Amino acid sequence: MGALVPRFRLLVEEKTWQKFEVFDVRFARAARIAAEKENRPSLRTAAVSRRTFNRWMSEGVRTAPTIEVGLVLKHLFALPVGRIFEFVDPDTLGLPLEAAPAERTVPPGGDVLDFDDPWQVGDQTRRLTASNTDPAVLAMARTTIRTIVDRYERVGPHQLVGEAKLLRGMLHTLLAGSQPPRIRAELFRLAGQVSGLLGYMATNADRPTAAQAYSTEALELAVEIDDRALQMWALGTRSLGYYYQGRYDLADEAAATGIALAPDHPQAIRLLANGRARALARAGHRPQALEAIDRALELSDRHDVPPGLTACISFEPYSEARTLANAVTAHLSLGDTGKVLDRAQDLEPLLASSDSVWSRALVGLDVATALLQQAQPDVETAMDLGQRALGSGTTAPIRSVWLRSVELYARAARWKDEPAVGGYAEQLRAFRAHPTAGSVAGSIGVPGAA
Repeated sequence: MGALVPRFRLLVEEKTWQKFEVFDVRFARAARIAAEKENRPSLRTAAVSRRTFNRWMSEGVRTAPTIEVGLVLKHLFALPVGRIFEFVDPDTLGLPLEAAPAERTVPPGGDVLDFDDPWQVGDQTRRLTASNTDPAVLAMARTTIRTIVDRYERVGPHQLVGEAKLLRGMLHTLLAGSQPPRIRAELFRLAGQVSGLLGYMATNADRPTAAQAYSTEALELAVEIDDRALQMWALGTRSLGYYYQGRYDLADEAAATGIALAPDHPQAIRLLANGRARALARAGHRPQALEAIDRALELSDRHDVPPGLTACISFEPYSEARTLANAVTAHLSLGDTGKVLDRAQDLEPLLASSDSVWSRALVGLDVATALLQQAQPDVETAMDLGQRALGSGTTAPIRSVWLRSVELYARAARWKDEPAVGGYAEQLRAFRAHPTAGSVAGSIGVPGAA
């Protein structure tokens, strides 16, 4: 028995390719053929260096060749890569070393067991687990979403919609590629959140068709990865859109659908307070609206909700202050002026310390309307609150502030000859004329304006 040598060396010598230049030409030709047969263009650039060739000829392989080189060698010698680099006895004409009994056993029927090429298995595994998404990209997307939420109530949808659209486009481009399930699920979640943000922005900007499209996308992406919290959030945003279209039955239905997914989930607080309670109150269903408010406050007590006043567009559960602000609006629609004033007084310290100008404006407008609805209307204070709300809402105007401001003026119409009401009407018209505010006002004008 002679000294063992790499089978690669015997194969090269048999074909008289011992000179590297000759081998290199043959390898390049095999690379082109393999690239075409495997439908893998990258194989065309596969190459073996002179140093590697010399080592294979004398010492054999130390580390496995790359997948591309392995596939070309397989085509070049018509052998699996594992056999090409076996050490064999040249005195036995290149036959392989003695195999273990289990490996050389032939089944009774005489058929030889034919397994996949181990190199090809490894290549397929690497393809399945490969990803076009770096973890840093996911971190960047999460940070961008967080900063959009944090800035939203300061700058409004007009300044942030472009940033959100760019992020959505990037995430969709990544999803067109391949990733392992864990990363793909995270991309679905992030893409769903961005679509949800765009749906909320479109609602605030009075673009109902776009709002429903984005909200539907957010919902469907959340369903695909079984993200219950995001599903409920998307349905809450759909409900919000219907509410500001005056379609209160659909707003209640969307919110109820979300609650049915997980009645005790923290996201149900938003669906109850912002969705069901307000829509039911507008539709005149007093007992059900009050029940929704009580249920929302009960869930707030049971869960560890965030402190302070959470951002209206946040994916976090509603804070108690946010829930109370929505309860104020529902009580106003029910005519419970005493409840409106009491709850607003409880909210005042939280609103004062919050940077949410919209929340201050909306609660202020609700209080102003309640002051006109009470047994002894306080027109002057109501109009003063209305003017302050309009002033704070001009920087980054949204649809809800405009609608509630117009409703306040409609309530004050009976006192239109009073200076305070006239002053409020002038400010309302000035707000309507503001370019950004005009785009969210839509076709709703100032009552009584020429």
